[in-house]
Amino acid sequence: MRLGFRRLRLWLKTQLGGRIAVLMTGVCITALMLLFYLWNPFSLRGLVYKVYDELLIQTHTRETTGVPIIIDIDEKSLEKFGQWPWPRYRVAMLLALAQRYGAAAVGLDIVFSEPDRTSPRILKERLAEDLKVRMNISGLPDALLDNDVLLAENLRHGPFVLGYHFNFESSGSNEKACTLHPVKPVILSSAGAAAPEDVLYNAPEAICNLQVLGEAAPSSGFFTTVPDIDGMLRRTPLIIYFKGNIYPSLALAMLMQASGNSQITLKMKEGGVESIKFADMVIPLDERGRMLLKYRGKGGTFDYISAADILEQKLKPNALKGRLVLIGTSAAGLKDLRAQPFDPVFPGVEAHATVLDTILAGDFITRPWYARALEFNAILLVGLISTIILSLTGAMPALVACIIMGAGLLFGAKWSFATHGFFLSPLTAMFTLILNFSLLTLMKFRREEGHKKFLTATFKSYLSPELIEEMIAERTMPELGGEARIMTAYFTDIQKFSTFSEILTAPQLVELLNEYLSAMTDILIADGGTLDKYEGDAIIAFFGAPLDLPDHTLRACKVALAMQNSLLALRRKWLAETYDPTVEDRNTKRYPPEVWPHGSKWPVNVHNMCMRIGINSGEMVVGNMGSAIRMNYTMMGDPVNLAARLEAGAKQFGIYTAVSGHTLDVSFKDTRGGMVTVRDYVETRFIDRIAVVGKSEPVEVYELVALKGELSETEHSLFDLFASGITLYQAQQWDKAIAAFTEAKAYERFPDAQTTPSDVFIKRCLQYRENPPVPTGEPWDGVYRMTSK
Repeated sequence: MRLGFRRLRLWLKTQLGGRIAVLMTGVCITALMLLFYLWNPFSLRGLVYKVYDELLIQTHTRETTGVPIIIDIDEKSLEKFGQWPWPRYRVAMLLALAQRYGAAAVGLDIVFSEPDRTSPRILKERLAEDLKVRMNISGLPDALLDNDVLLAENLRHGPFVLGYHFNFESSGSNEKACTLHPVKPVILSSAGAAAPEDVLYNAPEAICNLQVLGEAAPSSGFFTTVPDIDGMLRRTPLIIYFKGNIYPSLALAMLMQASGNSQITLKMKEGGVESIKFADMVIPLDERGRMLLKYRGKGGTFDYISAADILEQKLKPNALKGRLVLIGTSAAGLKDLRAQPFDPVFPGVEAHATVLDTILAGDFITRPWYARALEFNAILLVGLISTIILSLTGAMPALVACIIMGAGLLFGAKWSFATHGFFLSPLTAMFTLILNFSLLTLMKFRREEGHKKFLTATFKSYLSPELIEEMIAERTMPELGGEARIMTAYFTDIQKFSTFSEILTAPQLVELLNEYLSAMTDILIADGGTLDKYEGDAIIAFFGAPLDLPDHTLRACKVALAMQNSLLALRRKWLAETYDPTVEDRNTKRYPPEVWPHGSKWPVNVHNMCMRIGINSGEMVVGNMGSAIRMNYTMMGDPVNLAARLEAGAKQFGIYTAVSGHTLDVSFKDTRGGMVTVRDYVETRFIDRIAVVGKSEPVEVYELVALKGELSETEHSLFDLFASGITLYQAQQWDKAIAAFTEAKAYERFPDAQTTPSDVFIKRCLQYRENPPVPTGEPWDGVYRMTSK
C-alpha cells in the first residue's frame, strides 16, 4: 500500500506536474495573443495584407460582367492624332462618338484643370500679344472660338462623368472655384454610430476641372485612390468628405449616371461606415468608406478600344450599347500606374473598372460583422487545443496535429473568401499556433533534457553512458531478462585489503577508496566498459554490452594496463602526501613509524598498494537480473566465474594482471578491415595451463605486461628464459627446467613479492621430480589441476 502511494506521488510529481506547467504556459500564451488581438488587431497589418493578396490570387476568376470597357488613349492614337494633351474639340468628338455608339455612361479618368491653349480665341490673344498682329475671326459661333466651351456644350447633352482628384494634404495655393457634384445621402445610424465626417476621408483640397466644364457636366466623381502602406492598391474609397459634403467616386458616379438614380443610403454603425445602398444594391464598405477590390487578374483583364478607332469611326453601330465606358491612357509617359496583388504596374483606370464590375456582379469581398468574433474564437480554440495536445503527446503527434489545425485555418479562410467573399484573417490564430508549438515544445525539450541530465548524472557511476543513452533513446524502463553474447568479464581486487581496514579509520578508508575507485572507474568508462558493481574494494565490470563492441577484448586489456599505471601514479602521490600532526591526528591508532611514518598522510601499506586483475572472454548472459522492484544490469555464466578465478589465482603465481587465452584469441576487424587478435596489440607472458576447481577443460593463463613494443630489455630476457623453462617443464625435464626458471628469477618483474612465477615453477618442478604427474614414458598434457579456488 505504501509502495503504491509512493509510486502515485512520484507519477504526479514527474508527469502531472510537468504537464500542468505546459498547460499553464500554453494558456498564458493564448491569453496574451487574445489581448494582443483585441488591443491592436492591425499591428501586423502588412502581413494581413499579404494574406489578402494570397487568398485573392488563389481564388480569383478572370470572368467579368462584360459591362465596363476602356477607351484607351494609346500609342496608336497619339501617332495618328498628335501628342497629348489633345485639343478639347477632339475630346468632345471622342465623347460624342462614344455616346453615338450607345454608351450608358462615360467616365473620364482625366482632369481638365487648365484652359485649352489651342483654342482659336487663345491663339488670337497670343498672336496679338507676342507678334503684335491683330486677327479678326468672324462668322464663327462662340463654341467654335473656345475649345473648352465646345467640350462643355457636348458635356451638357450626354451621360458623361468628369473625373477630378482630391488632395489629402493642402498645397497652400489659392484654390480656384470648383463645381463638383456631391451626393445627398440618406444616413441611417444605429445607436452610438459615428458621424460620416468623423470617419470618412476628409480632403482639404481638390484638383478639379475648369468651372465651365464642371458646370456643364451632368455628373462628376473623384478618381482618387488610397494605396495601403506598402504601396499596394487593395481598396479604394467610394465616398469622400469635402467641405461639408459627401462626394462619390468616379465609378459610383458613373453607375448613378447610367441608372438615372442619384439617391444613396449611407448606413453607419459604431466605429464607422457599414455600407451604402444604391438602387437595389447594397455595397459593403469598411469603416472609412472603402471597398475591397476584387481584381480579376493582371492588367488587360477588361476590354480595351483604341481612341483612334473611335475617332475614325471603325466600330460597328451600337458597339458600346449599355456599356460603362472609362476613358484612360496606356501610352508611354501618360500611364497612370498602380500596384496590385497580381501586377506591380497595373493601369490605374482598371481599378475603377474593377469597382464597376464588382458592384455589377455583386461578388464583394467583405469583412462580416462577426469576423472579429470568428477570429477571436479561432485564436482561443487553436491555442487551447494545441496546448492540451502538446501537454499530453510527444513532439511528432503534436506537430501533425498542429499542421492539421494550421491547414484547417488556411482552408477555412480560403473557403470563406472564395464562396462567400468573406475575408477572415487566420494570421493571429496561426501565430498563436506557431508560438504555442515552438515555446511549449522548447519547454518540454528543456524539461526532458533536464531529466536526461539528471538521469545521466545519477547513474553514470553505475552504468556506462552508452547504456543510459540507449535507455533514454528507446524510452523503455529496465525489464527482467537477458541475452547471450560474446563479451569480456573484468574483475579487480586490492591485494591484502583487510590490512587497510585494520590500520585506517572508517572515514580514512572511505576517503582512500573513493579516490582509488574514482580513478579506476573513470578509466573503465572512458574506454567503453560497463561498471557492474563494487564489492568493497573490488570492481566488477564487463566489455561488449549494452553496446556491441567488436574489440571488447582489446579494450579490456588496455583498461587493465591503464589501471595499473594509474595505481603507480596514485602510489607516488600518496607517498608524497603529508599532514600536520598539530592540526590533524591521522595516526589515531598510534602505529609505529615502520607502519605509519611520522607526518605521512598514509601508512606504508597504502604506499605499496597493489591490485590484481582477472580478464576472460566468452559467451555469457547479460541483462537485468533480480526482482521486479530491484534489479541490476549484470552478467552471468562460466566465463564470468573464470575471470573471477583468474583474478584470485593471480596471487598464487605472483602476478597482478591475468588474462585467459580465450581473450587473447578472440578475433575482430581492425581499422583497415583485416582480422586481428589482442595478441597483435599487447605483450604477454605465458604462465600456465590450469584447470580450475570444478572444471575439467583447461585454460591458458597469461600475464598481461604492456602494449606491443613497450617491453624493456630486462622483460625481453625474462620472457625468453621463462618460455624456455616452460618448454622444458612441459617436456618433463625437471632439472633443466629448474635451471631455466632459476635463471629467469633474476629478471622477474616483482622480485620483492612473496612469490613469482619462477618460484612457483621451481617448486612445482621439485615436486614433480619426486612425484611425476604421469608415469615415466607416458605423455603429459601439461595441465595443472587446482585443488582450491
